[in-house]
Amino acid sequence: MGLVRASKIGRNSAVVLALFLASLVTFHFLGRKVLPRLMYTTHAQPVDFNHVFHGGDVGVTCDTCHFFYENGNWSGIPTLEVCAGCHSDVVGESAAEKKFVNEYVKKNREVPWGLYFRQPQCVSFSHSSHVRRAKLACETCHGPQGLSKRPKKYMTNWITKYTYVVYDNNAAPNGSSAVNGENKDVWGTMTMNQCANCHRARGTSTACFICHK
Repeated sequence: MGLVRASKIGRNSAVVLALFLASLVTFHFLGRKVLPRLMYTTHAQPVDFNHVFHGGDVGVTCDTCHFFYENGNWSGIPTLEVCAGCHSDVVGESAAEKKFVNEYVKKNREVPWGLYFRQPQCVSFSHSSHVRRAKLACETCHGPQGLSKRPKKYMTNWITKYTYVVYDNNAAPNGSSAVNGENKDVWGTMTMNQCANCHRARGTSTACFICHK
């Protein structure tokens, strides 16, 4: 009788353990992969911009569109005025360029890009300090954006309104040769841990007041 009871207890324990592990894996998957995506709305960017074409075929350099003003402020996404300097008299061959010229340049309308640089109000970040003073390449933080042929879809949290972007799994965060091929959809954002680790590696202060105001 004792052996039978022990056997039943053993089988029951195995079943409970199996159910626990299955539940753990299921909830881990839902929590990491499914539920976070349900919190975001996804929208296509208004213009299918091709970095490879502009940087390679046309020969436009990064600082032609993304530059510093005289007062040190970062220009960020180029305004319509910057783009119209090249596109005002050119309708273009691709469908994306024709759409851009006809719907935005000719109508003098700014492109309503979904912008990823919104950050918490408690964070203070200076592009000038990192690019001009620290001499960091753009690829150090943003990855090899010049290899992207189309913009990633814009994802924003419908509660917090913050955005969600990730690096391509095959793209090195420092823009090294680990990226192979020009068809990668490369996009990225920085987390607090990445910033802190970079500061430590370069012997820069990680005091709270450096980044938080």
